[in-house]
Amino acid sequence: MKTKAGTPYYISPEVLDGNYDESCDIWSAGVILYILLSGVPPFFGDDDSEILASVKKGYYTFDIPEFEGISNSAKDLIQNMVTKPEKRFKADQVLSHPWMKEDIKQKNKQLPLNFNALKNFTQHHKLKKVALSFIASQLSENEISDLGKLFRQLDKNGDGTLTVDEIREGLAGTNDKNIEEVRKVISSIDTDGSGKIDYTEFLAATMEKSLYMKEDKLHQAFKMLDIDGNGKISKDELKQILGKELGKYDENYWDNMIKEVDKNGDGEIDYNEFIDMMNTISFRK
Repeated sequence: MKTKAGTPYYISPEVLDGNYDESCDIWSAGVILYILLSGVPPFFGDDDSEILASVKKGYYTFDIPEFEGISNSAKDLIQNMVTKPEKRFKADQVLSHPWMKEDIKQKNKQLPLNFNALKNFTQHHKLKKVALSFIASQLSENEISDLGKLFRQLDKNGDGTLTVDEIREGLAGTNDKNIEEVRKVISSIDTDGSGKIDYTEFLAATMEKSLYMKEDKLHQAFKMLDIDGNGKISKDELKQILGKELGKYDENYWDNMIKEVDKNGDGEIDYNEFIDMMNTISFRK
């Protein structure tokens, strides 16, 4: 109970101090619950040292778009798990908490549409959107079963696409005053210009980061963009892949697309730079 060992995102502050007991696992489980409900970590940073410094401060918030629609009961449970040892729940208190006893197995329950996930997609780098669309097209039904079910629920007329009205109907609390926001989001996600969101575009915008950041998915996407197979993505390769869609743009547009990702300034995007781009968390911006 004195070894300072653990994974940065999940480790409790007292483990970092080398003085802890089994309640450190309650903290870690609370962090996992936070991530499961939101898709993002409560403590974050650009590297391990920044993440650990954030953990030691112990400050986190529910005031982010990803926690809209999450019940107060769930937040209360997290607050009682991710807190100081003297205030932290014991395991039996976690298991007896009202949120843990709620019936979540309603067979016909409508799956929620996370509009913030769709909005976050609009903030991604153009190249990341292309890579996500490719990855989405390669996913198996097992990997996206819930998203597939959600798409079918939203697609009221069964034509394989989602319109503005269909998406608005799937958003709890959406009303006429933000229909323009819905239209803008659809326009950004609608990569083929059809005015609607097709199945692959929907998956690209809503699949979880843990799915698309798998090594095999990233490698396949990079190979698709690296046409000549030299381990780097050039401006000419981007123009070949995106030329039809973005042919109206001048050379500066393509140069800037490279520069935004090209950290070493060699005029091309290598695999590590590609991974960094895909790993960028846009919701904090």
